[in-house]
Amino acid sequence: MDLLTLSRFQFGMTAFYHFLFVPLTLGLALIIAILKTIYLKTKDKRYDNLAMFLMKLFAINFAVGVATGLTMEFEFGTNWFKYSILVGDIFGAPLAIEGLMAFFLESTFIGLFLFGRDRVSDVVHTFSAWMVALGSTLSALWILIANSWMQTPAGYKIVESPHGVKAVLTAFFEAALNHSSIIRFLHCVDAGYIVGGFFVMGVMAYYLLKGKHVEIAKVGLKFALIFTAVVSIFQIIFGDIHGYQVSNTQPLKMAMMEGKWETEKGASLDLLGVVDQEKQETRVILKIPYLLSILSYHDPNAEFKGIKDLVKEYQQKAQEASARIPVLEQKLKELEATNASQEEIQKVKDDLAMAKSQAKAYNITFNDLPSVATVFTTFHLMVYLGFFFAFVVIWGLILLKKGTLYTNKAFLWTVLLSIPLPFIASNLGWISAEIGRQPWLVQGVLLTKDGVSFHPTVNVLFSVIFFMVIYTLIYIVFFYAMVKAIKKGPDTSKSEPIPPYENPATVTAFSKVNNI
Repeated sequence: MDLLTLSRFQFGMTAFYHFLFVPLTLGLALIIAILKTIYLKTKDKRYDNLAMFLMKLFAINFAVGVATGLTMEFEFGTNWFKYSILVGDIFGAPLAIEGLMAFFLESTFIGLFLFGRDRVSDVVHTFSAWMVALGSTLSALWILIANSWMQTPAGYKIVESPHGVKAVLTAFFEAALNHSSIIRFLHCVDAGYIVGGFFVMGVMAYYLLKGKHVEIAKVGLKFALIFTAVVSIFQIIFGDIHGYQVSNTQPLKMAMMEGKWETEKGASLDLLGVVDQEKQETRVILKIPYLLSILSYHDPNAEFKGIKDLVKEYQQKAQEASARIPVLEQKLKELEATNASQEEIQKVKDDLAMAKSQAKAYNITFNDLPSVATVFTTFHLMVYLGFFFAFVVIWGLILLKKGTLYTNKAFLWTVLLSIPLPFIASNLGWISAEIGRQPWLVQGVLLTKDGVSFHPTVNVLFSVIFFMVIYTLIYIVFFYAMVKAIKKGPDTSKSEPIPPYENPATVTAFSKVNNI
């Protein structure tokens, strides 16, 4: 492997490991907060015990998620130094806000929830659960704002600086709320809710199959099933909107996801196919006429551009940008010669820097494309798993109505064995989104090959092997801790209030008599 491939593999590997924990954090946080709210209203101790149990699992997951995520931020400086120079002023802000606004909020209230159950009121304890959920959501929001800017950059300009070419923020809210950030956030977070829902259903099914913690398991399974059904409905809506957005703002990514090499009017949705990148074709096995145009542009006769025409369009953009460079350079010389205002000169300088950036970034060939088969396969597998989850939820709702939800072993075994599948679906979605963004690190601004640091290849190879070993060990410890905690199950013993702490040196006869 060359330096670029190794650097991409290392970041992809660490992100893959980290993203195993992120969706569960999002899902469990909201589930716990809702369970505590139900307990606050009903005083049914089963909901409180279940919330405490799930928070212990959440804490294990959260700790490992933090450990695996920290290295990714350092990799921007070590493996992607040129990228950091170009976009660090923009990309660094949401990462810093995520740490200050979300991480500390989340970690603080996790401690209050776990250790303050009998030390604070039920209202405060429930409030702490919602703060954990809020912290998790804000963390996802700022990370996805940063990632979405890479996908659909906005609110910036390119400037020449003493340190080289840089992207400078011009409008914060335009950059933060760019073309894809909101729907990407909703789509990703809701996927986390589905992960959490299936995880809780699977654990509760395990207890029912084992005949352990039956009463809590029944409550948890019913709640998780209804919760998952609700968020699954929203995911259908978010998925459709997100697909429409990608089609309009990242057409090359969508073309690779659908394996479309040729432009089609009234494009079919290809359910099964084999991508042959060398021949630049996809052998379709099963398709639905017109459906892709309907989903992508809400018009059955809309034109869906293929990979071949899109590559030509980007090459044309590169040529147009290259043609503007000598014109802008001449204009800049004339302005400087006539002592024009600094505003006019800076405007031309910015236009020139943007033209140079676009001339390089859009100058792509078919050799710069990623593995279209990988993008196509991961995207389709994610969608198929989504349909499987919908089938399982509908099955469960039918059993709930019939009154056989807790005794149907086929369903219980299905949800138990399905615990890994939402995690897999989330990672497949992430893989298709990030590989599908290639050949750019920042679409239309920076090619991936131009953002890598200069390192001896052997150094990166060593760090890749080292990270693989460490991360695998971390995951083994995580898996062991989770299994052990699940086998132990919820603590159903009655919680007794802890008496207030008394320092003997400050206790007086007066305070004893007056209960102070």
